[in-house]
Amino acid sequence: MQQRKAVLVTPRRFGNKWGYDLCVTDARATVQDYLDAMNRAVEDLPLSRGRKKVRACAGCDLCCAERAPLTWIDVLNLKKHLRIRDGLLQHTLDRVGFIMVDGPVVDITLRRDDDERCAFLDRRNRLCTIYPARPLVCQTFICCPATRRAVRLREWVVNHGEDELVRQWLIQAAQRGTDPVFHEGYRPKPKLGDWKPNAFTGKKHYSRVLLKELLPPGVWKQVYVPCST
Repeated sequence: MQQRKAVLVTPRRFGNKWGYDLCVTDARATVQDYLDAMNRAVEDLPLSRGRKKVRACAGCDLCCAERAPLTWIDVLNLKKHLRIRDGLLQHTLDRVGFIMVDGPVVDITLRRDDDERCAFLDRRNRLCTIYPARPLVCQTFICCPATRRAVRLREWVVNHGEDELVRQWLIQAAQRGTDPVFHEGYRPKPKLGDWKPNAFTGKKHYSRVLLKELLPPGVWKQVYVPCST
């Protein structure tokens, strides 16, 4: 008997295009279950791509020119994949990320080169060189329509994962007794107290982050459909 998936991504018609809907069927579903479902959708669903009239992303690098927020677990995965042995989070972010501070707002994204493409994109074949460890935002983006609840779930997961990364970055700066180091800043005033612990706190793997603990009640009520098949 086939085991039921904890997160289901299903095709949905949007006018003359095919997009997707999403629901959670298990209250114990994790962010890794969500990622697994999205990766299956990229491979299996007949989605209408808005940027390339192909089913696969291979050879299309348009998404690689966009802002890609990093999560705390993304950085841990990249550090392991790239075999970065330095223990300081700041040094890892200097290599893989870009930290922009605007007043109290902090944004940590995947590093891009002068051509505004991702630093980890192979320019010759237009393929990702860190594909097994690519960030959550890359794994969950498909250039096709999606239902509101699918979009909201993705936003909450990405934003809270980045919030925990910012919090860890500020914590380590405080432990060193230095001001946080950033790559671009305008009237920088980041404060550790502005970033509260969330479901990502203390977790090192997406399989440990429960969607039910991460999502606000309103969003959870929208996505949780325990009897869906």
